[in-house]
Amino acid sequence: MKNSERLFVFNLLLFMTMPPVVMASSIGTHCWEQAPFAQILCFDVNDVNGRYFSLIGENIANEATYPVDGSALLDMNNNVFRISFTQNLGQNFVFENAVTINPATLSGTWSDDGGNSGDFQYLGVAPLDLEKMKGITTRKIYGIRRKK
Repeated sequence: MKNSERLFVFNLLLFMTMPPVVMASSIGTHCWEQAPFAQILCFDVNDVNGRYFSLIGENIANEATYPVDGSALLDMNNNVFRISFTQNLGQNFVFENAVTINPATLSGTWSDDGGNSGDFQYLGVAPLDLEKMKGITTRKIYGIRRKK
């Protein structure tokens, strides 16, 4: 075997054993209200392949922000987006969330592993109007407490 053939075979084997590389492109930062709680979730949504999306962002509450990260998948059989994300609200308050979103309205419903649930209302692309954000995150919620 000639040196050029050996080099070709080596490169071919190297290429075949390399892990696949996924390139995601951002489609913007999108925000939702997590009702009934006074919280806004904003995710930088990255399109991985047109059906699978990665999410990273923040949970905005009154005078505090917390990290959130997860993924979304377009369920073509049911024509909904399914989102799964982890929400760290500080100390020992970490929630796993499941969301179903209507692709036409980008709103839907959510639930978490603490038994909490509610509406997931699409607010639009960031940056959001500061007065609108303040109106959501500073409102008083009576009789509702997030459980874990």
